[in-house]
Amino acid sequence: MKTNAEFFIDIGHEVMESIRESRESGEIRGTTGMGADGTTTSVLDQLCEDIIIGRITENDLPYNIVSEEIGKIERGYEQNLVIDPLDGTFNAENDIPLYSMSVAIMKDYFNSLNEALIMNLSNGSYYYAIKGTGAFKNSNKITVSKKRRNAYIISSGSVREIPEYLKFAEGRFRILGCASLEMSLVAEGVFDLMAYIGERKAIRNVDIAASTLLLREAGGKVLNEKLEDLNMGLSLLEKSQVIAVSDEKLLEKRHK
Repeated sequence: MKTNAEFFIDIGHEVMESIRESRESGEIRGTTGMGADGTTTSVLDQLCEDIIIGRITENDLPYNIVSEEIGKIERGYEQNLVIDPLDGTFNAENDIPLYSMSVAIMKDYFNSLNEALIMNLSNGSYYYAIKGTGAFKNSNKITVSKKRRNAYIISSGSVREIPEYLKFAEGRFRILGCASLEMSLVAEGVFDLMAYIGERKAIRNVDIAASTLLLREAGGKVLNEKLEDLNMGLSLLEKSQVIAVSDEKLLEKRHK
């Protein structure tokens, strides 16, 4: 029997092939309606979600489903699959190689997260974590950087919304347009920090559930704007500002 990671890696490859076919046919852009989270559903979002949910139901996995477009499917189980079928839709539509599928397993809140997988759908590389066993990229264990790299991802509605503890005097700043992979890069030790700051930049549980477990298992921290451990629930209407950091000490002096 396949592990959960193996099962969703196979689905990810199927999704990758469908995106490739959509790109070749020219049917990669457009919208299909409104998702359960209150935002517009793109053609690609719907395509990816249909494939993933179809495979879950065909194989009768013992989980409820919480997904960006369709919302919650109650199937009578204690544990929930929290799914973002396509994170980084703009990147996918424009063939920018940073867009992902994210799947996390949790009971009710982020503190109950127990398994996660994030796949980069542009190239098939993947990250996964099981609570208490560490974080991995493909088959290799990863950890946050133990040495400060002065590399940050900070997305905000305006400069005025950036708190003092995120105003670094020097460093390289990037915005990649895919929160799950941005957090994964912090877990991998490429960046020191990722932050989505300001009400307009608050993000949903499905965007970061999987990468939250990954980063915590890699030795990092995932916090809200008050620098408290992020503990989102299952509601797709809930949003939060997010700070994902390799070492909380990066924020301490500025926060005092």
